[in-house]
Amino acid sequence: MRRVLLLTCLLLPAYGCGESADPASVAAPAAAAATAALQVVNAKCPIMGGDINAADLTAELVREWNGQKVGFCCPPCLEEWDELSDEQKAERLKNPPKGH
Repeated sequence: MRRVLLLTCLLLPAYGCGESADPASVAAPAAAAATAALQVVNAKCPIMGGDINAADLTAELVREWNGQKVGFCCPPCLEEWDELSDEQKAERLKNPPKGH
């Protein structure tokens, strides 16, 4: 019962009471907000040097560091990034390795 109530509370503001909403008009603002939230400061992965494609970037491939969002090409790069010192991170952002 609680699940039904929770779903009703979550969906009601998006679709209104008895109104039919255009799914594209509901999804578009959400997609734009998600894209804006994933803007990163780097164009190259600081670990492998590959290009960071903002259109393909997901929240799982972003780390916050010194108030900046840093994008990565793959999950293993995140693990390697976490092991670097702040000085090493700054250097990698400034001078990423040559991409593959």
